[in-house]
Amino acid sequence: ALGPSSSQPGRLLCSLMHFQPAQGQLSWCQGQQELWAHVVATAVGPSGDWSQQLLVLLQTPPRRGVTSRCPGEHGSLEHPPSPHW
Repeated sequence: ALGPSSSQPGRLLCSLMHFQPAQGQLSWCQGQQELWAHVVATAVGPSGDWSQQLLVLLQTPPRRGVTSRCPGEHGSLEHPPSPHW
């Protein structure tokens, strides 16, 4: 499962949940530009059911008309999702 959520104004959390094996990747993008300078936290660990979870927290001021997306990558995904926020 992959999806963004809003934890606080100006902060977006993207999560990749319940995947196996542990090699997965998430990033935050606007257009084709990755927003690594605005990523304030990344965590990976067990989900509690023998699967893994990956969380990436983005902190950026909200701007009208600007869409952020969170592409996820994992070897088990034939078509990696890229939800928009």
